[in-house]
Amino acid sequence: MAFPESRLVSSDEIKAAITEFARGFNHNYYHPLHLAILKGDWESARIFFEGDPNAVTAKITTVARTALHVAAIAGQWKLVEKLVQEMPVEALAEVDLMGCTALHYVALGGNTTAAKALVTRNPSLTQIPDFEGFSPLAYAITSTSKELLWYLALVTTDERPACPFSGPSASRLVALLTAAGFHDITLFILQRYPNLATMVDSNGSVIFNVLSKMPSDFQSGSKLGILGRFIYHFVPVELDHVQPRTELKDLHASSKGFIWKTIEKLVPGIKLVIDTKLRHKSAEILVEHVCSQASITNNSLFWQSFISAEILRNTISSGIVEILRICFQFFPDLIWTKMPNEGYIMQVAIKNRQEKVFSLLSKMPIGKLLVLVVDESQNTTSHHAARLSSSPRLALVSGPAFQMQKELRWFKEVEKFDHPLHKQVKNQEGKTAWQLFKDEHKDLLEKGERWMKDTSNSSMLVAALIATVAFAATITVPGGNDQTKGTPTFLSDKTFLVFAVSDALALFSSVASIFMFLSILTAYYAEEDFLKRLPRNMILALASLFISIATILIAFGAALCLLLGERLKWMPIPVTIVASLPLALFAVLQVPLFVRMIVSTYGRGICHPQDLW
Repeated sequence: MAFPESRLVSSDEIKAAITEFARGFNHNYYHPLHLAILKGDWESARIFFEGDPNAVTAKITTVARTALHVAAIAGQWKLVEKLVQEMPVEALAEVDLMGCTALHYVALGGNTTAAKALVTRNPSLTQIPDFEGFSPLAYAITSTSKELLWYLALVTTDERPACPFSGPSASRLVALLTAAGFHDITLFILQRYPNLATMVDSNGSVIFNVLSKMPSDFQSGSKLGILGRFIYHFVPVELDHVQPRTELKDLHASSKGFIWKTIEKLVPGIKLVIDTKLRHKSAEILVEHVCSQASITNNSLFWQSFISAEILRNTISSGIVEILRICFQFFPDLIWTKMPNEGYIMQVAIKNRQEKVFSLLSKMPIGKLLVLVVDESQNTTSHHAARLSSSPRLALVSGPAFQMQKELRWFKEVEKFDHPLHKQVKNQEGKTAWQLFKDEHKDLLEKGERWMKDTSNSSMLVAALIATVAFAATITVPGGNDQTKGTPTFLSDKTFLVFAVSDALALFSSVASIFMFLSILTAYYAEEDFLKRLPRNMILALASLFISIATILIAFGAALCLLLGERLKWMPIPVTIVASLPLALFAVLQVPLFVRMIVSTYGRGICHPQDLW
């Protein structure tokens, strides 16, 4: 069957065509058939077809859709399969006033069985574009059905009229596939059509332009928790981008893979880790493949525009070190790229607080040279680090005090790499890097001071109450005292020893907590105090407070068991359970913040150099 030349149709043309078609359309006649198909009522539809055989291929809606179109849009897949067998082969290629065949809507719905039924009867359906130039393969990306995507990727060829892999919509197809995260399918298509790897738009490489804004598709941007990161290093991942495996499975057919498949079923969360690692690995291989294809072109001007300054800036801002590492391996001179109004790669990384990018560059001798660059405004690298970060990464740090600590640590780390003489260099504003830091962070310093004092005041009130109760409990011990000797009545009971020790610990730890909070309230609050001294005092104060809360609850439970244990032998069990509930609640609410404080204060430095080669 011959198809008309593919061309883009404007929205005005589509509206005009719909208006023209609607004038002669008999809505009332086809309305019962339309409703029957939408409801999936094959019996009513069959009776209508018996009365009017032409209705099988007729346009039954105001936008010129056939019964097959309607069934596909409604997701009535059984009806789609039945209609495919009832309709002539050429009728399967009918388009509505949006330029879509039934296969476009089946692809949008993500049903592989219905798609196979259509393509088996009319293989040319995969080559018919809609009025915007999109093939059914492009529609399948929206469905996120990987099985259907693999099938259409296998059966779609670069033939007319769509020419999906070389025509005007090819760059959009590659961009959509990459943005959807189907990197293994993208790699499979690039193997068949190498020209797609080096497609460019106004910003440079189409694929890199998309990937540079997707940090979560790389390990450096992974958001897995502690347990997830631990599992990540052990799960096996085998990427097959040359040909999909049997039944369209991407992963491990080996005996080891079988074991992991079993674990996946028992622990559903592991599948998420495996899928994440597969996406990360395929994204890296995709970057390597694109760079390899670009390097074949022996034209420096081409790859300089291919990996543009805009792409590099996006990559650095997103902190995707994998793209940078691979690009530097293929095109080492990219490290000298200077971005308009941004500076060199090192300066952009510092402005955006991208520790991993900074660590990668600092390992290289050339990176150490870039640290020494002074821009047109006489700003040194330390001046760039001194400016208050506008990066959203700062908002991820809990509390303005620890945001201030993060900014200080970053400034000090960059200052180590900068030349010592640059400490005294003044920019055009007449400020050294440290003076600029203090001016830029004045508001954050005030917020941090307020946060520290508010937290200390609230926590100190709790500590004072615990100290009062613990002190009172030492005077009025449970069971009272012996009238002649004055010793506690339950002195020989082991439970009393638990009470006495825990009550003493509660008193001492709460008093220690009060002193630590007082030291925070009376601190000078200089900028450098936020680096170690204030966070350390807050950590010690909160740790003491937590110990006092835990021990006062233990003391209460022990006292209750002493008073009621003689009559209720089972008393210790429910008392222990009930006393554990507030402790567990406190741990859930406060321990994550407490751990972040410790990591932020005593964790490894911001810069931990990485190997480039």
